[in-house]
Amino acid sequence: MDWHVLLEKSLDRGEVRELHLYQIPLLKTCDNWGAVKELGKVDFKGKHARYAGGLVKYTSKIYFIPETRIQALAPYRKWNFKTKYKVLTEAELNKKRR
Repeated sequence: MDWHVLLEKSLDRGEVRELHLYQIPLLKTCDNWGAVKELGKVDFKGKHARYAGGLVKYTSKIYFIPETRIQALAPYRKWNFKTKYKVLTEAELNKKRR
C-alpha cells in the first residue's frame, strides 16, 4: 500500500505518523491559494526537525505549510484549521502493537 493512502487513512483518525510527516512535501507556492483546502494543524518537535504549521490539500495531494508562511499569507487569505493532528512517534506505535 502506498504511503499516501496510509497517510489519508491516518488523517481521518486525527493522527499522523512521524515517519509520514517527514515525507510530506512543503507547499512553497501555488497558482491559486484559494484552492488550497485546510486539513489541520500540526505542532511537533521531532529528532530531525520542528513541524509547526498546517497540513493542506492542493490538487488532490497533501502538503505541509509552515506557520511562518501561514502568517505571511494571512492578510490575503483566511485560514480555517479546525482540527489538530496528533503525531505518533515510532516508540508510541510499538507500545500500541504490544
